[in-house]
Amino acid sequence: MKKYIFVIFAFLLLIGTANATNIPVATDPKNYPTVWTELVYNGSGSDIATGRVVQWDFDTSDSDAGTIFDDMCPWVKTADAANDIWTAGVTTIGQGITNGNVGRIIIHGPAVVHNNSSAPTVDTVVATTNSGYVGANTPSTDTKNLGVVIKASAAGNDVEADVGAASSLIYIDPTLATTS
Repeated sequence: MKKYIFVIFAFLLLIGTANATNIPVATDPKNYPTVWTELVYNGSGSDIATGRVVQWDFDTSDSDAGTIFDDMCPWVKTADAANDIWTAGVTTIGQGITNGNVGRIIIHGPAVVHNNSSAPTVDTVVATTNSGYVGANTPSTDTKNLGVVIKASAAGNDVEADVGAASSLIYIDPTLATTS
């Protein structure tokens, strides 16, 4: 009987974590990009548009599960400052996150990201600018990198109809930057 209870408990444990971080086990690199995504909650008070840089919103996080998880839940908001150390990832194309709802962000891999005013340069490291846009990295002041520019403009790709020409293709890999 104990074996059955253990098996049921293990199964329930797997079900509870099935929608957490999505790191693909099987990929098709010839036909599809491999991206890692994270399930997050938007409790910021505003909708988060598609293709925008988001940052962790731990100050607003307020778990209903009890005080032990306050300020620890994966809440996000549109990045509101340049080079923010709390950069989390990018909302997926066609999948913004409305306020008060759960959604996915890309935390690793290629993604289309909206530009602020001008496209960043190919093969450069970029960071967030403001309002969730991407911009050139300034190594002397940046504290967080978003990723590396693959294409300065996503125009001409299949995604152009979904996001417009004012976007770049970025290989997302949020990492802390070293400052001098």
